[in-house]
Order: sequence, then structure tokens, then C-alpha cells
Amino acid sequence: MFIDAHCHLSQLSEDELHGVLTRAKEAGVEKLVAIGAGYGFEDNPKTLDIAKKHDNIFCALAMHPHDAGEVTDENFAQLKTWIQTEPKVKAVGEIGLDYHYMNSPKDKQQEVLHKFAALSHEVKKPIVIHDRDCDFDCFDILQSENATKNGAVVHCFTGPMPLAKKYLDAGYFLSFTGIITFKKAADLREVVKYCPLDRMMIETDSPFLAPVPHRGKQNEPAYVKHVAECVAELKGLSVAEIAQTTKENIEAFFKL
Repeated sequence: MFIDAHCHLSQLSEDELHGVLTRAKEAGVEKLVAIGAGYGFEDNPKTLDIAKKHDNIFCALAMHPHDAGEVTDENFAQLKTWIQTEPKVKAVGEIGLDYHYMNSPKDKQQEVLHKFAALSHEVKKPIVIHDRDCDFDCFDILQSENATKNGAVVHCFTGPMPLAKKYLDAGYFLSFTGIITFKKAADLREVVKYCPLDRMMIETDSPFLAPVPHRGKQNEPAYVKHVAECVAELKGLSVAEIAQTTKENIEAFFKL
């Protein structure tokens, strides 16, 4: 049985969601962690509502670095309330820095990252990190905020080996997506080989980044098995071993 540690479900219609969850169950996906950040503030309550309606769906809430410029005192306070009081909210996330698209100014992204990292201590919940094309800035800010105190995972890790080593040495988890199945991801596959199993998660980041053999199609949680298959091949282990170990890691991290 698999767990998808990171997926986005809020943009699906009810019929689409039903199909996605049915196929996930058929593929052996036992639980899902849905992420509220990524489509602006309003997707947080949508994601929370989905989690509350399904026993096997849990969630993380926050504001994505793309939307850092939209963070206000009011919506931050509302997010804090949900994170503190709603049992289905298991983490703060995804938060971080994204200098690839720079949809929000760099200084604003950094300010918001500090704010949410501090909130994780107040609510005593782990954080889900988005780190893209920002050298060591995201790592340095997280370290300044003692981000691993309540647990921290770098989702959809795609960085170079030196960054992977920094995160792992500092106590973070790394989560891998279908990108590891892509032809040009040889360097990332070396990171997968290096990453200890007890510090690894698997995810889809659906509806993005569908793995081979579904590349180019809309991704969904059922496809997390292809990530597990790739990890198993790289590690020289069985898919069952990867499924069980990552399941245990994810359940312990998010307290599922």
C-alpha cells in the first residue's frame, strides 16, 4: 500500500475527484496528503473541505511562494486558525522560495517563508517545503528558523547533490516525484540513490509531473506507484519494500 505525500486536488470537479480517488484505491494508494497552497488563498478552504469529507485524505495549508504577495494579516490569521484547530490539517505547506518564475518579489517570498516557518513552531506541526532555483537561500532561511524542530520535508526535490546533502545532513526529509523517471533526470536519480530510505518520501505533486509511462498526461495519485517502482530499481529493492518504508516515514512525519 502506498501513500501519496503531496498532491493537489482542489481544482478537480466532484466527478473528476471521484474518478481520481477510485483509481488511486485500485492502484493501492491508501492515503493522500493534499496541499492547500498553490492556487491562491481560496484553495486552502477547498482542500480542507475535501480532506474533511474523506477519511483517507489529510492536508497541509499555507501560501505558496508564487502567492507570497497575496499574504495579508487577515488570511494569515485564518490559516493559523485552521492549522491549529482542524484535526485534518497535519502540516504547514507548501512554503518556500521559487526564483524560477519569480511570481512574487524575492524579498516578499523570504518574508513570508520566515513567517510561516515561525508559525510551524507555534502550532507544533511540520512543514512542507518548496525550493526551486534559489541556490541555498531557502535552506539558509529554514536553518535560521530551526525548521526541523517539528519536522520538515523538501517536496519534489530536484536540486543538485550538494543541496541534497545539506538538507539531509541537517535532518530534513526529501520527497521525490515522477521527475525521477524522466530521461534527462540522471543527476536526480543519483540523489535518489544517495538518499537514505529512512529520510525519503514519494509523491505525485499531481496534477503536475506525470511519470513515465504517463508523461504528458494529467498526473494523479494512482501514479505514485511508478515513482516507487523507479526508486526500487535504483535502490535494488522490491517495490513492496519502498512502499512500506515510505508509508511508515509519511505516517510518522504527518502523524496520520
